Amino acid sequence: MSNSPKTEKEKNKDVKVTATEAKQDETKKKNVEDQKKTDEQQKLEEKHKKEEEQKEEEQKEEQKKQQDAAKKKEQPKPTANTDKVTYESEIKPTIDAMIKEYDEIWNQDWRPIWGEASKDPASIDKNVLKEKMESITNRYDELSNKNTAFKSGAKLNDPVLKEKIERFRVEFGLATNYRSNAGRAVNQGIKGIAPLKGRMEEAQKSIKLSDQKLINAVASLTEVESKLGVSRN
Repeated sequence: MSNSPKTEKEKNKDVKVTATEAKQDETKKKNVEDQKKTDEQQKLEEKHKKEEEQKEEEQKEEQKKQQDAAKKKEQPKPTANTDKVTYESEIKPTIDAMIKEYDEIWNQDWRPIWGEASKDPASIDKNVLKEKMESITNRYDELSNKNTAFKSGAKLNDPVLKEKIERFRVEFGLATNYRSNAGRAVNQGIKGIAPLKGRMEEAQKSIKLSDQKLINAVASLTEVESKLGVSRN
């Protein structure tokens, strides 16, 4: 059975439906375009915001650099000879005095009696030997305390020089302690705390160790003075 032709009324209805659909499609397209424009606007605003934030961050960074540069400019730079002046006026005199005292104790109290005592302890008056060894021990202990209190190396600007002065202080302190121990060891033998012969040998070992430590201390000092252009008198 074939379809009968549409009536005029039905044709008009189809036109209306088609027109409605067309209008809906147009509205839909417009909404899509409006949303697209809105999205693009949001993207532009976000981009602009990020650019502003980045610009502000760059300005802050540049301002910080300028402030840091200004601070560095304000800080007085130490002159090339500042450490040399400090060393010669505040450090070297103290070191020279301690080294001089180190040698004087040895020459005044140890040398006059040690040569004979080390060969034949029985030939030496024990009271005289005891008195000398006590003097040696006490004087080196006092010198060790002076060395411990010596902190002037911290006034130097160069960290390498500071380290070498500290190295001198440590090694010189050990040298004075070993010489003090030498006198103490001999007195232990005189007092009968331990055999005198064994204590004399122990004193000899301490003396050798003190000599090595003094060599180390002076080596560090020589490096400092060489770098500063100061002669060791």
